[in-house]
Amino acid sequence: MRLYVLQENMKYRAMKYLASLIVATLALSVWGQTPALEGYTADSLIARGNSYYMQHQYNKAAEYYERVVDMGLESAGLYYNLGNAFYKQKRMAEAILFYEKALLLHPGDDDTRQNLALANSQILDKIDAVPVFFLKRWLNAFRDIMTPDQWAVTGLVLFIISMAGFLMYVVGRNIAIQKGGFAVGIVLLLISLLSVAMTLGRMQNIRKHDHAIIMDTSVNAHSSPDKQSTSVFILHEGTKVMVVDSVQRWKEIRLANGNQGWVPATVLRHI
Repeated sequence: MRLYVLQENMKYRAMKYLASLIVATLALSVWGQTPALEGYTADSLIARGNSYYMQHQYNKAAEYYERVVDMGLESAGLYYNLGNAFYKQKRMAEAILFYEKALLLHPGDDDTRQNLALANSQILDKIDAVPVFFLKRWLNAFRDIMTPDQWAVTGLVLFIISMAGFLMYVVGRNIAIQKGGFAVGIVLLLISLLSVAMTLGRMQNIRKHDHAIIMDTSVNAHSSPDKQSTSVFILHEGTKVMVVDSVQRWKEIRLANGNQGWVPATVLRHI
């Protein structure tokens, strides 16, 4: 179980929060010894954030979680906790930002998706997305079933098993074993190569993610990177946009419905 901050009793929220803390700590452990910041390790900062959250001091909890982020560390669990802390403060733009960051690392997490949907329901802009071609939608959904590490491990395991199949083909003493080993080896080798492709696809999606969240209360999108140009539409905090171009201190953005415009770079925070 993980933290879910809406419509739950305090005991259940506490259990899920502690589980989420463990997830974040385990994810950070891949870095080895967690670095220290002003005498604190990442683990101790998360523990302090946990303590403040349980005391309903959500601003202090978010402060300690963000100090972990400032160390250069990240995990889906950490971003999820940050999103919850900001949601409790009714700071929807920040909540949406960190829920989106959590989903970028762990797209299949139902709790994060549900909390993000609740946060999105409380912002002003309701933008209907242009439908995505079904094959691309299915491929993206399949790619996002697992994290890059999970895809990589899956590919490695299947590759090893496929080699065992080929070994059966080489040393088998009858035709049936040889044919079976060869068939299994070919199929698993192809699936392992698919896993490698999914690993690279997920990593590229994370590295080159070009979406951002509007952080200002409201902002005019212009027809060109100039305050004197025509205002084409107005956006409000919490809206997700795609960044398609950049000119000095301006960003060209595209909405989910296909509309485009220019906004100052300072109103955005990249996911």
